[in-house]
Amino acid sequence: MRGLAGPTQGIHDHETSCHRPHRLYFFLGAVSVFILFFWWWLQLQHPQTMAIPLHALLMPLGVFPLFILGFTFTAGPKWLAVSADDDYFLLHGATYFCGLLLAMLAASLGLSPLRSSGFALMLCAWLAVIWRWAGLIKRSTVPDKKHAIAILLAMCGGACALAATLMWSCGWTDAWIIARQCAFFGFLLPVFLTVCHRMLPFFSGNIIKPYVVWRPYWLLLAWLSGCGLLVISGSLQWRWLEAGAATAMSLSFMYTSWRWGLLRSMANRLLAMLHLSFAWLAIVFALQAAGAYGVSVGSAPVHALALGFMGTMLVAFVSRVTYGHSGRPLQASGLLWGIYLGLHIAALLRILGSLLSYSFLITVSATAWLALLACWIAMMLPIYLKARADGQAG
Repeated sequence: MRGLAGPTQGIHDHETSCHRPHRLYFFLGAVSVFILFFWWWLQLQHPQTMAIPLHALLMPLGVFPLFILGFTFTAGPKWLAVSADDDYFLLHGATYFCGLLLAMLAASLGLSPLRSSGFALMLCAWLAVIWRWAGLIKRSTVPDKKHAIAILLAMCGGACALAATLMWSCGWTDAWIIARQCAFFGFLLPVFLTVCHRMLPFFSGNIIKPYVVWRPYWLLLAWLSGCGLLVISGSLQWRWLEAGAATAMSLSFMYTSWRWGLLRSMANRLLAMLHLSFAWLAIVFALQAAGAYGVSVGSAPVHALALGFMGTMLVAFVSRVTYGHSGRPLQASGLLWGIYLGLHIAALLRILGSLLSYSFLITVSATAWLALLACWIAMMLPIYLKARADGQAG
């Protein structure tokens, strides 16, 4: 953390560096989000030369992982009742961030060897954090490590995605579909589902009264198994298996959203943001099932997943964690609420652009996402550079 410079206590404090890594990872993640969305917006201005295959890998592997690390290495040690008392956060985070920038810039300049070097850096950094997370799990003596192990397995899926991306960048074209399936269904979705399974009922129980916490492990196992089936079916183009898995997952998410209290969460904006994002999953997999059954849906399912669910959940979850760990009230301001709802509308426009084949809607959606995310990032970044509002360490 000290490498980010600045005289502020929030960045300089050694305890913050070791035990509040979300500051570093969220800061770099927010910068990555803006750069990547701006890069893609520029690509859309020149449709003849758009790097669509690169976009499909660079966005998921660039937008989300740094935020995932920020949450995992802040909340994870508490789950495991262990200390994370080293200073590798800056090394790992900066290496991944630099690899991402190198891959993006090299691709834009047509420098394939440097693009591959960027992906190699990202893979090396990711393998290091997997090793580090596995070490924390090994040291832990808590009886329940199921969520931590699920995240570890998802991280390994991320390593597979990055390795396949590197092979694709080096010339093996068949690795592209493997990289995409692993990135979304072997890595990102399992992480998001594991965190939602643990945290959404917990957050809801703190606010909704009365509330019965429901998060059976068989449900998480079913979701993760479904993710595995989607990796296999998508990579091998087994449409019948994809259709069955997606249908079952859509129904399970619909029921879970109701069981977790979607309607009751509307009384608290910050909680409602988490529930509304989760509700996208039923739509995501209904679209995916429709496509697998032969309905023409284009790229609507993957954009519903990446933007509708993951994009809006990122904003909702990171905002809550940021406010909570900076000593600020757990309340969504009118501005944050407006930005969040605007992202849902922008996601719908992108999905309609795919379903109706209206290219102008894609540009409108990308412009809206860039503008709204810029406003959100402007709200979040200063918080990571300041001491906690309540004067406590962290």
